Amino acid sequence: MKRLSTILAGLGALTLVGSGCAGLGSPTSSTAHLIDLDQPQLRQFAVASTTDFERDVRLETGERKKLTPALFGVGVVAGTIGAVGGVAFGVAGFVTRNQLNNGYGVDGLDLDERDRLVSRGEAFNTAALSLTALAVVGYALALVTYGVDWNRCGPLAPKKRHCATN
Repeated sequence: MKRLSTILAGLGALTLVGSGCAGLGSPTSSTAHLIDLDQPQLRQFAVASTTDFERDVRLETGERKKLTPALFGVGVVAGTIGAVGGVAFGVAGFVTRNQLNNGYGVDGLDLDERDRLVSRGEAFNTAALSLTALAVVGYALALVTYGVDWNRCGPLAPKKRHCATN
């Protein structure tokens, strides 16, 4: 159980660091630094000489590959595999627990068979937990990807919204 909590704590820390939330500071805190792009030192950069509107147009209409459908598909597939696998291994763990409980009753178990059932049950529970975590991460990826695509009027959302087409 200690090993599982260590793995979950490490996974949580990795998720926070990977998502950029590790700082947990607000943007208005003293750690936020504003950069004035109109400073003479920054005129050498092409982006500094553009207006805010020009920068926004460049960012929104720039040529970039449409990655959101692929990420959305990966998220849905990973979430579905994780959900189905988590349920399947959960049921297998439940069946193994019932076999172990029945073995203590009328059937009787020897020590080797008991150890085999216990190790199989632990493996099923670990697999169910891991695949359930995969389902959560996969569906979260799909949800966030769809939200980003919705806000940018990307290829996943234009049928549902009246987006200006280029």
